[in-house]
Amino acid sequence: MTPNETRTTSHNRFRRVAPVALLEVCAAMLSVCRGFIASAVLALATVGAAGRPSIRRTPVRAVFAPTCAAPSVGHPAPAADSPNWPDWLLREHRYVDLDAWIAAAGAHGAVSPVTLEYVRGVLANKRNQNSTSIRLLEPLVPRLDPVADSARVVVALKTLADDYLKSYRYGDAANALVRLSREYGAAMAPADRADLHNDIAFRRALRNAPPQRTTVSAPFTVALRRDALGLREVTVHVGRDSSGWIFDTGANVSTITDGMARRLGLHVITTGAATKGITGASVPNRLAVIPEMRFGGARVRNAIVIVLPDSALDIPQAHFQITAILGYPVLESLGRLAIGTDSLGVDVRAGESPSDSSNLFLDNLSPLVAATIGDSTRLFHFDSGADATLMTVRFCRAYASLLEGLDTTSIGIGGAGGAQRYVGYRISALPVVIGGQRAELDSVFVLRDTTRSPFESYFGNLAGNLAGRFGAYTIDFRAMTFRLGAAFR
Repeated sequence: MTPNETRTTSHNRFRRVAPVALLEVCAAMLSVCRGFIASAVLALATVGAAGRPSIRRTPVRAVFAPTCAAPSVGHPAPAADSPNWPDWLLREHRYVDLDAWIAAAGAHGAVSPVTLEYVRGVLANKRNQNSTSIRLLEPLVPRLDPVADSARVVVALKTLADDYLKSYRYGDAANALVRLSREYGAAMAPADRADLHNDIAFRRALRNAPPQRTTVSAPFTVALRRDALGLREVTVHVGRDSSGWIFDTGANVSTITDGMARRLGLHVITTGAATKGITGASVPNRLAVIPEMRFGGARVRNAIVIVLPDSALDIPQAHFQITAILGYPVLESLGRLAIGTDSLGVDVRAGESPSDSSNLFLDNLSPLVAATIGDSTRLFHFDSGADATLMTVRFCRAYASLLEGLDTTSIGIGGAGGAQRYVGYRISALPVVIGGQRAELDSVFVLRDTTRSPFESYFGNLAGNLAGRFGAYTIDFRAMTFRLGAAFR
């Protein structure tokens, strides 16, 4: 291949691999309605518009040191003994370090009880312990000074809104955000204020929706089959309809098309909210409630779904129409999942509670996995629907030594409303340790510049194929652990 030559694929390889590779990049690039709209869903919605993915290499030259822009998010670190240290750890998503700080602070008694309750309440939310978070934060908010502690009040109200949402208390979630808007909205940046209003509209639309209820009769295993795009699907039954739904932990909310909504006889609710994608184009948000869905031994009642136009999930290059995606709220309610190449196992038995060995966290509805690269442990977003790993500019700066000597490449990234091209570096093989087990990530693309990605706050987006030779991975939403391999059969 000569310099400046565009890499293409054969028709068969394109149908099997290329759309998937684009999907995982799209998922990383979308600016979403915070904590609720499925990034992967909207990525899928625009693959057709984005066209065939390609990588254009720059002319070969010696690169002695990589060029990495400063992250668009991030704050200077205060001293470790500063009263602001735990707040900085929270802002930087350093939840593993925050665990150690809480243990040390509690042992020495040098931190105020209010600070400890605040940090424990927010961290409980990140560990998926929503009832504990509510118990700690609800009585704490009135004790915080609305001016001197304004930053903590904002975080506490956002955290409570997320706790209520995950507990299916949609009205309480809307009320918490309305208070946030009323008391602190004027001081927010216009984009943040617009996101907040979208979130309020979405939750208000759900105010009268019944809570989701999931029952699992016994441990079970169901087949996962690959569709024409190479994405894994599970058969879901709704009434008399049986359809393949894409299995995707990266989808914050399950999603269906207009055609599927009509087929299922669902009432579609217009929220008045909208999501902006990578190019700034708005995508209106509508939703519906599925009275009951079944797959394997699971029965899920009152599942919330996003409803998109059929054209938004049409993939013309592959002559393929996506109709349904199974996302986080439904998958989380199953407890412990073992995801193999062609199977999904669900264990109904209650897992242990989160502990010091937990390496799985949640930011809103997005799963984060702690992974060690070299001698440092970082948080990465995890998306089971992605087939390749994408690293942000934070990774570029933190691990610049791994990029030395690499030539720059560019990659086309599609999002809601169009596509853009970004420059970065490609690591052929990247060793990582996850949950004490070593793995190797293949063909990792590292962004050189900042983006509008919702993963900009983290070090990257890990793909579902990271299990590699382990053949499976296990997610336990009760013990909050992510393990390579099947932890149960």
